[in-house]
Amino acid sequence: MPAMDNLTKEQRRKTMQAIRSKGTTPERLIMRGLKKRKIYFASHVDSIIGKPDIVFRRKKIAVFIDSDFWHGHPKRCIMPTTNVDYWTNKIARNRKRDKDVNQKLRQDSWKVIRLWAYDVKHQFDKCIQIILNELEKRGR
Repeated sequence: MPAMDNLTKEQRRKTMQAIRSKGTTPERLIMRGLKKRKIYFASHVDSIIGKPDIVFRRKKIAVFIDSDFWHGHPKRCIMPTTNVDYWTNKIARNRKRDKDVNQKLRQDSWKVIRLWAYDVKHQFDKCIQIILNELEKRGR
């Protein structure tokens, strides 16, 4: 028998409502790191497919910072033990959408950078360097 949720329905609802799609800690860390280096960017641009978290328009670089859970990290995504079908399908749809967005942006000559939230928190310098390297390649 699957384990039961340790929260009431109301507590679970409030917890889920509190999850941000914009302004997450990993996003803020990367944005602060770029600003500190005097690198300017746009954030959450609605007019670009997939609404990238960070955009360098002139260089055509789109940066997405993906949550290990919501985007289904192969090793770090821990599936809930309740409502398994729903979560499996939800995360599979998110992964497919990510793949489609990457493909469409690349067809339009964009460089797509996807960083995992966990990596931003635990390997910050490496993540910033990935962005800096791409900016350098595209002629800062």
